[in-house]
Amino acid sequence: MTHLDDELIARAGGTEGADALPAAARAHLDGCAACREQVAGTARLASVLRDADAEAVGETTAPSFDVLIAPALREGAVDSPPMGAAAPAPAALPRRAAKPAMTASWRLTAALVLRQARLLPGLLWPLTAVGFALLLGVVWRAPDPLVGALLFGPGVTLLVTLGALAVCEPRRDPRGELLYAMPVPPVVVWLARLTFVVGIDLLVAMTASLLASTVLAAPVGPLEMIGSWLGAALLGAALAVFGSVWRSPMVGAGFGLSAWAVGVLGLGVVPLPISADASAAVVTVWSTNPATLGAAAALLTASTWLVTRPDRTLPED
Repeated sequence: MTHLDDELIARAGGTEGADALPAAARAHLDGCAACREQVAGTARLASVLRDADAEAVGETTAPSFDVLIAPALREGAVDSPPMGAAAPAPAALPRRAAKPAMTASWRLTAALVLRQARLLPGLLWPLTAVGFALLLGVVWRAPDPLVGALLFGPGVTLLVTLGALAVCEPRRDPRGELLYAMPVPPVVVWLARLTFVVGIDLLVAMTASLLASTVLAAPVGPLEMIGSWLGAALLGAALAVFGSVWRSPMVGAGFGLSAWAVGVLGLGVVPLPISADASAAVVTVWSTNPATLGAAAALLTASTWLVTRPDRTLPED
């Protein structure tokens, strides 16, 4: 048989266990390492969610018949109060459940991030590593060190934008429908996946910037090297994410790649018929400054709000 579908993986990783699966599914699970890994990940996530629920709500038991129904059946229990008598006091509202402890919250966050890391496209990290290696090679072997340093920023922006595009479409999540049956909002899972990928890309880009400015003797310092791409990368990734969530991955790719192209043109490395004022404006917009970072934050906030809508997160038919 083919690999187990989402429903079978959820059953095997839940409280029912693999024994609840049909015989053919159990036989496949015994011989398929990939399906066993998915079941184990689902079981770990379910365990963390149950622990978080237990800490937030506490142990609960179903009330007995005598406690729940019998009082209403006793004589006079449902009679109206006498004329002029005070109305009975309303029943106390249930106490609001306490928030999970900090330890449980961190465990749940770590489990979500690790689980999402396992669901990322397999070629994402190898291609990202090759891209950063090529950028370092450009800085190292460029005939003019200044040109190599200038090309490093647009290269990092392109890699960060492509990384965000690879994981920002919420309807591509293979567990999208299952997440609505768990006490974890789908937007939290989406944010965990996006933050993980973009955070790793930014960390690798900063490390590459330090290597370029120190080991490879680039003509600019580490902070200037990081500043050459940080604002543009965040803004480009935010535009790509917003376009993907708002319309489609193709629209997001158009937004992100168009922003990247405009930033490259503003550098003046490729001679094009644009005025000096237009080039200066592009450099200002695509540099690292409070306005650029604020625009990126606003776009990511709008994207997060869009993901909270079920029509943006449930898989398309």
